[in-house]
Amino acid sequence: MISTLWQFVKRFVITNKQYFLLGLMLICSYRLGVNDGKQTTKQEYMAMQVQQSADALNQFIDGTKQLTQAANDASRALSQQLVERKLYDEQSTQALQEALNKTSDSRRDCVFDNSVLQFIDAARARAVSATTDGIASDTVGTVRSASKSKK
Repeated sequence: MISTLWQFVKRFVITNKQYFLLGLMLICSYRLGVNDGKQTTKQEYMAMQVQQSADALNQFIDGTKQLTQAANDASRALSQQLVERKLYDEQSTQALQEALNKTSDSRRDCVFDNSVLQFIDAARARAVSATTDGIASDTVGTVRSASKSKK
């Protein structure tokens, strides 16, 4: 039976060579086209994935730049507040020294002028507030904002 089948196929191929070759070419062309289409689709999908990854990375970089800028702005603001605090402390120290110099004779017996004691009490309250609320708090008497400070 196998030999008969083989004989039949052999005669068919020999007598119909043109049709057999044409069919073989069509089948090969179809397979090559399918494989090429698969490869092209894979390449397009990979290119799309690469583009999405690049977009995500660029968004991350932009977000990092914004966070860095915000941190730099906060650092500059804190530096400005520290400079203003130092200036205010120097002015307060100078005012206290001037007030104490006015009454240096009466301090021999530990007598202080009311304005000096009020100034010391206000400075103590500001120091407590700055300690508990922080140097950049909105509490009156701690670090003054840039709009309130004298330059």
